[in-house]
Amino acid sequence: MTLCAVYQQFLKEKISEGVTEHTLKYYKYNLPKFIEWCVDNKIENVEDVYTHLFEDYKLYLIENKNGTKKISLQTYTRAVKTFLLWLNENELLQNVGKLKLIKAEIANIVPLSDVEVKILLNNFDNSYFGIRNKLMVMFMLDSGLRRGEVVSLESKNIFMHNNTMLVNGKGEKQRLVPFGEETKRYINRYFNMRNEYEKRFFQKEDGTPITDNTIKMYFQDLKESTGIIRLHPHLLRHTFATNYILYGGDVEELRILLGHTSLQMTMKYVHLATQQRILNQRYHSHIDKLFCQYDNKLAQ
Repeated sequence: MTLCAVYQQFLKEKISEGVTEHTLKYYKYNLPKFIEWCVDNKIENVEDVYTHLFEDYKLYLIENKNGTKKISLQTYTRAVKTFLLWLNENELLQNVGKLKLIKAEIANIVPLSDVEVKILLNNFDNSYFGIRNKLMVMFMLDSGLRRGEVVSLESKNIFMHNNTMLVNGKGEKQRLVPFGEETKRYINRYFNMRNEYEKRFFQKEDGTPITDNTIKMYFQDLKESTGIIRLHPHLLRHTFATNYILYGGDVEELRILLGHTSLQMTMKYVHLATQQRILNQRYHSHIDKLFCQYDNKLAQ
């Protein structure tokens, strides 16, 4: 059986499992590139797959994708690993071997400071786009929403009576997320400006729903207008989570709010909050203390 044929089977099964459109696009983008590489190397059928194929594909990516971050290469190969393991599970492939992802660098997360948050929130005017875009930012900062969750949010799932909203997270898992009074004020303002007949909450000027690309493009503009070069949508979620722990929030509660499947995913924010707490407090330098004592003795 050809790799192209089993790839189509793989997609059909993933669709029947109910994977999200985002996940499906991920497979459709990465797996054809892998299969094209296989065909170029005379590996057209499942029977042609050999034990170290995955290692050879990783080596190809590393050698031919100069300038691409290791974390991106890891993302490309994760789809291939899933595909090969699926072949193995369905007894279409026996010699799959050990599949280790490309080791990627760990990104250093620097949450937004209070000063940067104020700069960001003061960047909007009172136009339709100003109100809409500020509210999208507030949902990420105030409630920790992912970019995709902002895009898919429906009007019917925003509950003004108790300041909560029902969010569709990864894997179509739903969770209730609270928001503050300032965010509520902007929700009310935006409700009066949008197309009330469209079920998606955030819309373009013509009343049609926004897309992932709408937010991506806008954040490129925000980088320039705010001067915060490291700015991206997920950084706002990191900032929310760090501040939640910093001001006494419970780690398990944060896990539920963020929609994480394991506590381990959430624990990194404890470390970030500790770092932030140290930076927020006055740093007591032992060297400064010694020199201060020395200067005092000279002055006597």
